[in-house]
Amino acid sequence: MSKLSPRPLKQEKLFSWDDLNSQLLANFNMPGIDYAVIDLQKYDMSKEEIIVEAEKQGYKVIEQAPHHLRFE
Repeated sequence: MSKLSPRPLKQEKLFSWDDLNSQLLANFNMPGIDYAVIDLQKYDMSKEEIIVEAEKQGYKVIEQAPHHLRFE
């Protein structure tokens, strides 16, 4: 009997603008939470696209670590 399962063939679906919007709203609507962090590798949009759109909507965006953005 194998100790590992076979490698999954299915790739996870990348998150969309709607998913990002939901994540940001959920974080910023929680009492005492004034930031959100996302992993860019999980999103279908480029870092540049996300930063431009977020800044247009009033967010401050900081590259916190490779592949991670912090929204304030």
